[in-house]
Amino acid sequence: MIRRTLQSFATTLADLRPWKGRGPAPQPAPTGGRSSTLQITIIGLIRSVEDRHLLAGICARSGWEVVFADNCGDAKAALDRVKASVVLCDRDLAETGWREAVENLVSRPHLACVILLSEAVDTYLWSEVVRGGGYDVLPRPLREDDVIRVVRSARAYWNSRARTGLLSEESSQL
Repeated sequence: MIRRTLQSFATTLADLRPWKGRGPAPQPAPTGGRSSTLQITIIGLIRSVEDRHLLAGICARSGWEVVFADNCGDAKAALDRVKASVVLCDRDLAETGWREAVENLVSRPHLACVILLSEAVDTYLWSEVVRGGGYDVLPRPLREDDVIRVVRSARAYWNSRARTGLLSEESSQL
């Protein structure tokens, strides 16, 4: 069981690395079940046009898909439509507060990892986001390396069996 978990983790990490070689990216060998190839789809609940352009460029270079939403309702509808694993959410939303937005976006069935974008980032804000069900806080102005690191981490967590509680159920059966 531990070997299988480590192999799954190693496969996930390998899938997260961007392909920098020439020609098409290598495809992972079939695993007999669902493919472990990662197609990361991000919902961008972002007001700033500048941040939208920056995120669109990062996603294009990383081979990710981004769907922008103008409000929390649109973001939830997009989550239902595309089954995204990561939501980047502005701290300063016009129609609702960030706490309410995070709570709405992390709800079942998708359990998306919500990452709050904020100019002010500190331990208090991070703990409030996590306590509300969010995943992390990204500082503004956005930096490509920070976005890539946090989105990959969120996607790995979203894929993990620990997130769904399956790991703890297996452990209790030992």
